Amino acid sequence: MVAMLAVIGPMFLVIGVGFAAGFIPRFRSGQDHLNGFLFYFALPTFIYTAMVTAPPTAGFPVLAVVIVAVVTPLVSIGLYYASWLFGARGREGAAATSLAGSFGNVGYFGIPVSISVLGPEAGLAAGIVHMLHNLIYLNGYPLVRTVVTARAEQRSAEYHRSAAGSAPETPERTGGLSGVWHLLRTQIGPILKRALLLNPVFIAMALALLVVFSPLRLPAPVDESVSLLGQTAVPLALFCVGLALHPAIEGIRSGGVPKRLITLGTTGKILILPVLTWLAVLPFYDQLGPIWAGTLIIIAAMPSSTTVYLFTQQYEGDGRLAASILVTSTLACLLTLPLLAELLL
Repeated sequence: MVAMLAVIGPMFLVIGVGFAAGFIPRFRSGQDHLNGFLFYFALPTFIYTAMVTAPPTAGFPVLAVVIVAVVTPLVSIGLYYASWLFGARGREGAAATSLAGSFGNVGYFGIPVSISVLGPEAGLAAGIVHMLHNLIYLNGYPLVRTVVTARAEQRSAEYHRSAAGSAPETPERTGGLSGVWHLLRTQIGPILKRALLLNPVFIAMALALLVVFSPLRLPAPVDESVSLLGQTAVPLALFCVGLALHPAIEGIRSGGVPKRLITLGTTGKILILPVLTWLAVLPFYDQLGPIWAGTLIIIAAMPSSTTVYLFTQQYEGDGRLAASILVTSTLACLLTLPLLAELLL
């Protein structure tokens, strides 16, 4: 436990520096620019370097993909329907609770912690797990919310037409293949394009996998430049997490956030997801090996991602609940990460 505290302690100090800097207007106003540099340059180059320089592990266990692809969505679904137990407000906050309680800060926090705890061998495993989380959430959540919203708008329009006594629209306009194609072209297609083809982190990870599993190599000067850029990623990412706590805390102070949903989402993120991941890893530990097994558990134990706040603000119209879970899970993992490392690893 002391060793884990020694690893994450300096990281939380950098987060604290970022939070303190958030009281200065020039840093608050420059937050978008810092995040832009981090997302488009620093984080992709860091992940690329970590993956291509990682010492080889014993193959690529498909079981790791299966565990992430099964356990993480199951926790999301479970949190979504558990929120319904809290009545109307629970149903309103179900999507935010589900996302914040299962989508962790993998890129900014999870990869550095995994490498620090398990060694550079964890670089490739952490990068691949990060890619899986991005595929599940950066694509899945916008797609699900877009489809759900489109169906709700369609039902509402049909109800109003029926109440007004208007003739129903033709299937070509309201549904069928034409309606599906319209949804794909105008909403789903742009989401997939942004999340896959235009996502610099995803492109960097795909290139890293190509380099690792093929004879392809980048020229040495390019590798050195990429490595230099990547060295800025971890401190800048943690600094940006500290800055991001300010709008999150302001969202909490504005009031109107159900405390039971905050508790549910925080518990799901820092306790339920890592424990279920550990239970899924345990029977297959020999096939996975210590690096992959440890990486899966550590990344599952990460606090909620800052992307959650942005997504819920965009798709739910209110990011306060996600912001609350972001703050509480980030603070709580200062205790839970060392405990989980001691008990599970």
